[in-house]
Amino acid sequence: MRNLLDWIAARLGYVTRDYARVRNGADAIARGQRWEAFYREEGGIADMITRLRMGYFEASAALGVSDLDKRYEYALADRLARELDREVRTIIETGKMRQADADAKVCMAAVAR
Repeated sequence: MRNLLDWIAARLGYVTRDYARVRNGADAIARGQRWEAFYREEGGIADMITRLRMGYFEASAALGVSDLDKRYEYALADRLARELDREVRTIIETGKMRQADADAKVCMAAVAR
């Protein structure tokens, strides 16, 4: 199935995904913790995305009524910023879920003794 999707993507001009980098292995917990630290710190990713979105909204508000194309561009840029934020939060939550799974396995092993 993956080969078919890669072939279709290549035919449509999209770059295929590097699957070695997409997999969530045992390092998901550490990766989630690293991303969360950078996401939550002052001036981190969360603040950067918020500043970008505010800039898009302010620029959109400064446009005239007839500048629909520019409004569309700013709306699209805001959507991309929201998607970036969602991806970062997904990495963080995946790390938390893997940590909870590991903790549950330890508890289950202790109960099974």
